[in-house]
Amino acid sequence: MRVLSIFIICGLMALPSTLHSATQPQPVNSTIYPPDEQTFKKLTSLKIKEVQKLIGRKLTLKEKLSFLILKHTSKRKAQSSKGSTALGFGIAGLAILLIGLFVPFVGWFALAAGILAIVLGNKAKKEDPSDKKAHTAVTLGWITIGIFVLAVIAAAILISSGGWY
Repeated sequence: MRVLSIFIICGLMALPSTLHSATQPQPVNSTIYPPDEQTFKKLTSLKIKEVQKLIGRKLTLKEKLSFLILKHTSKRKAQSSKGSTALGFGIAGLAILLIGLFVPFVGWFALAAGILAIVLGNKAKKEDPSDKKAHTAVTLGWITIGIFVLAVIAAAILISSGGWY
């Protein structure tokens, strides 16, 4: 009797592991492609009533809120990131220029960052004329280059007048 109960207990303990491996889904060889920009634009243009017509039922409050959040995040993904990159270069150019006032030869990196901000900002403006980050980046790039040129002129005047000994 004791052997039978031990055998039943051991069998019941081993049963879940055999059932678990039998119910595991087999991997399917399917490739999932990331959505393109048109998909994001279509999603952001849909309204809740249009979604309800597409799926054939009313959405619950939770589904409506989830759809609005998804729509908002999709709008952010659809925006170009080139404007953000250009803005980063514009801000970095001004910051490096300020550091260059105290550390010699660092100002040249500010000049490079300003030029990159102008070039990337203009490319982003061509793609999306309403991109405010791109407009700001171009402005910051020109400000950086202008201050750099003024600093070089001031340094040349100081050196030629013998004020830097």
